[in-house]
Amino acid sequence: MEPGETDSPEIASEQIEGIPLYLIPRTIADQIQEKREAVASIDVRQGVGHFYTITIMTSGPRVLRRKRRKEKAAKTGGETGE
Repeated sequence: MEPGETDSPEIASEQIEGIPLYLIPRTIADQIQEKREAVASIDVRQGVGHFYTITIMTSGPRVLRRKRRKEKAAKTGGETGE
């Protein structure tokens, strides 16, 4: 890396399309529960009619930390703190 450059974290995104208005809160809650601290941002955009697209952005380093914690807990038989 050259001087002045910053190391940007790896960001992944997942889109869920065709979600009706009344299911947006449940869908977001499910994604947060599944991905936990890996979630970097959530974007909701209106599609056609009353259907929406939800985009969940996750951060690579956050995902790796979560994976390492789970592996460590599996080895020691301990809790992950979740």
